[in-house]
Amino acid sequence: MAVDVNKHLDRAKRFLEKNRVEDAIAAYLAVLEEVPQHQEATQALGDLYSRTEQPDLAAVHYGLLFDMLVDPRDENKALAIYNRFLRSGTVQQPPERIARYAFLQQKQNHADEAIEQYTKAAELFNLESREEDALFCLERIAQLDPENPERQLRLAEAAEKISRNALAARAYLRAGQLATARQEHADALKLLHRAYVLAPQERSVALLYAQAKLRAGRAGEAVSILEPFSETENDVAFAETFGDALLGAGQLDRAREVLERLLREKNEGISRLFELADAYAGAKKDNSAVEILTTLKRRMFADKRQNDFVTQIDTVGEKHPQSQGILEFLSALYNELNREAKYFEILIKLFDVYVQKGSIPKACDALEKLVDIDAYDYRNQERLEVLRSKVDDSFFKRVAGRLARSSSPTAGSPATHRHGSSSEVVTSQAMTEAGRESQTLEDLIVQTEIFLQYSLHNKALDRLQKIGVMFPGEEKRNARLSNLYALANWWPPGAHRQQPSPTPAVQAPAQPVAPAAEAPASAAAGKTGVYTAETLRDLSKISEVNQKIFRQQTPRAMLNTAVNEVGMYLHATRAIAVVGAMGRPPELTAEFCAPEVKTAPGAQVVLLLALMEKAEPDVLGGLTVESSDGSILSELGLESALGVIITDKETQAPAGMLIVGHARAHRWRPNEAYFLQAIGDQMLMSVSHTRLRSLVRRMGVSDERTGLLSRSSYQSCLLTEADRARTQGTPLALAILQIDRGTDILRQQGESPMERFLEQLARSLQSILRQNDVAVKYTSWSLAFILPDTTLDGAQHLADKLLRAASGLRPPWDATQITLSAGIVEATAKPDYDSEDIVTDLINRAEFSIEEARKRGGDTVVTLDSPKV
Repeated sequence: MAVDVNKHLDRAKRFLEKNRVEDAIAAYLAVLEEVPQHQEATQALGDLYSRTEQPDLAAVHYGLLFDMLVDPRDENKALAIYNRFLRSGTVQQPPERIARYAFLQQKQNHADEAIEQYTKAAELFNLESREEDALFCLERIAQLDPENPERQLRLAEAAEKISRNALAARAYLRAGQLATARQEHADALKLLHRAYVLAPQERSVALLYAQAKLRAGRAGEAVSILEPFSETENDVAFAETFGDALLGAGQLDRAREVLERLLREKNEGISRLFELADAYAGAKKDNSAVEILTTLKRRMFADKRQNDFVTQIDTVGEKHPQSQGILEFLSALYNELNREAKYFEILIKLFDVYVQKGSIPKACDALEKLVDIDAYDYRNQERLEVLRSKVDDSFFKRVAGRLARSSSPTAGSPATHRHGSSSEVVTSQAMTEAGRESQTLEDLIVQTEIFLQYSLHNKALDRLQKIGVMFPGEEKRNARLSNLYALANWWPPGAHRQQPSPTPAVQAPAQPVAPAAEAPASAAAGKTGVYTAETLRDLSKISEVNQKIFRQQTPRAMLNTAVNEVGMYLHATRAIAVVGAMGRPPELTAEFCAPEVKTAPGAQVVLLLALMEKAEPDVLGGLTVESSDGSILSELGLESALGVIITDKETQAPAGMLIVGHARAHRWRPNEAYFLQAIGDQMLMSVSHTRLRSLVRRMGVSDERTGLLSRSSYQSCLLTEADRARTQGTPLALAILQIDRGTDILRQQGESPMERFLEQLARSLQSILRQNDVAVKYTSWSLAFILPDTTLDGAQHLADKLLRAASGLRPPWDATQITLSAGIVEATAKPDYDSEDIVTDLINRAEFSIEEARKRGGDTVVTLDSPKV
């Protein structure tokens, strides 16, 4: 047979050489009769029929040749044949051949051409009622264009028509997903429903259909859809959706079971647990809500996500301002984190809830905590009045006394005016005569120290003259007073002169202060130089107010304290404090208002400042203005106002103003201007000191990520705080937190891992510190915390919080939990100690305490009391 084929091929070639085309065609046809799949003969016939302009016959043979080339996968040649002779020919190709051509285009990544040819083939298959073949083409089209919902829907309907339910369900599912992505939720629900009807046993179909039900607000139906899978499916997507469905259907306890298991096993579902706690609170199930929040707090704090937790819990708290359980949880949380402002807000809400529910003992406890935090909130007096008939007299008098001693009602407390002034309460709790004299002397000494520190020599001399008159011979018994006389270079008549002790916190004036005979008498004492009871009361009040201002932690709190104290003491209608250069918008302002008086808008404050600046100062620097029709004073409801300009002692430039005003005509006395000036000076000094300390902290930070001060700034910062503590008479504590076996770990793991862990430790502790606390990188394995205005007990409480926060940290080198120790000491103030002595003693005792912790094996806190003086 091979011989016959070759014979026919030779004959065909000879015929072509003689241009006998018809004879050549006959010879090639004879070859095909012997071997129907002979490629050479088939291609030759196609070429010859094309040459003789017989396209239909040429197409037949080219089609046969294409089919032969597909099988041996000579794809490029097959594509060339089809594109040249078949694609645009007049002869309709069979759908199988079109589908094969589309497949080759698909393999060549010509997706658009493949889709076009598959579509043509599918139509031809449908015309021939070959639905399975048409479905094959539609499935290929859906694969090539998976984002086209119309193609997915066409495939799904074709598959459903011939009972290919699994394929139809997948196509409906994909179409539903695409509709969901386009926010066409109604269409998506219909498509997913068709998928679910065809394949209810498919987990993916059920999951997406349930999610569509949830979006439509049909949570109960979503639960029914997912219920058959709940025992076997535990992946994150299913658990979250099932939890959402149960939550939406009000099945809170079942939702809790699912979501808590998800958190426990997969560490997922935190946001949904917050939603569940919100739902429990809305259902008045506070205990369950608090239990969930406690679980979340423990997990998120261990992951160092305190800020995320607080953000989420704030949202829950805002939604349920009357939920006692949520509010109590929030109060404990904010107290633990030392977020005092938030703690105060929650206590206010708790007080109202307790009163509403008749929980009077708890309301009393909340009120006492509010007074501890901010005795200047005028609403405390109102809250106390709410409890008047519901509590015993001892509690009422105790809290009323605390409010009165603070002189704190701001912005008008009606209760104060209904039930007596604060001075009456203070009078009822007056000290003994000896106690008052001792307090007066202490106040005058503190004032003198302050004035000497800030080079206010004439004012310091004035205080010393008062002490000399009121307490003759006191310097013999009081070394502190004797040293002040020496620093000021002034002694009472007959007193023994001596050299001053070196005290950096109170520097002697550059020039000797004038002797008493030459010094001008204080304006507050009058022309006679005799100190009246009113003047002495002012002096005592100045000392009291100054100490309160000192103890505030922020500039704004200092201004608020100043205006509240001034307004109450002078029985003013308004008191306004302003910090900022003259002629410019104020940097900081604070205002006190009497009862029923509204706060002044910012624009009116600016106009008032401009009016005061134009006034002529009196001999004491007081600026007095009276009301006139249409003036800014009348708009503020004032008849008369007195102001003083506060001067920056370094630049000698005006840096603020303190103003008081009365709604009735008032004759301003010299001691009132003097009182204002003294309070204003102290207010500005305290604000400047606080800003300076903040600047020093920012400039001394060695690592912005941790906020740690470098070790080089450690002693300087301690010296500054020791100066401040001596001046104000406030406590100062120091705590050192060290990693146990730090030297061994550093040697084993190297410096870089230890550095990373110390940074991690510092970041985790920052949220616990107060604004004025200073964290220092002490060594490669320890941190130091400088704690102004903190006693030993307060420092120990803070150290306990720091150690609890650090307990869950894991070092980067392995999963072993490390231990930490703390040494805590409080500064010791002795009469013969200057600031450097205090700091030296403080550092030595801190080092001793941390060494003692090491000797005890670590994982401990060592607290050293101050040595007995």
